[in-house]
Amino acid sequence: MLENPVDFGLAASALTFSVTVSAKNGNGTAPRPEDFTFYLMDKADHLYNTRYTPCPDVETDPGYDEPMPCPDWLIYTDFRPEFLYQDLRIVFYYRPAQTFNVIVLRN
Repeated sequence: MLENPVDFGLAASALTFSVTVSAKNGNGTAPRPEDFTFYLMDKADHLYNTRYTPCPDVETDPGYDEPMPCPDWLIYTDFRPEFLYQDLRIVFYYRPAQTFNVIVLRN
């Protein structure tokens, strides 16, 4: 999910996505961030590196009744003008299965 980077203490210019994982391998252990490499891909199939961080502790806005949910971790990259008007996708490499997966971002 696209996130507001300022809500998580990141620079306002960071293109930030939340990541939530669950254990689907039958042994009850969720994958770790180290198991993945994330990229952002534009419509010309150019890959851009991303960084990740665990979800930091954030202050809940007093105007909200419920605390802001925190994803497992955040992936982010610096915003680039070439991202405008693109059909961006997130590509991730999952090391244990040695597979690439593509997530199409929708409006």
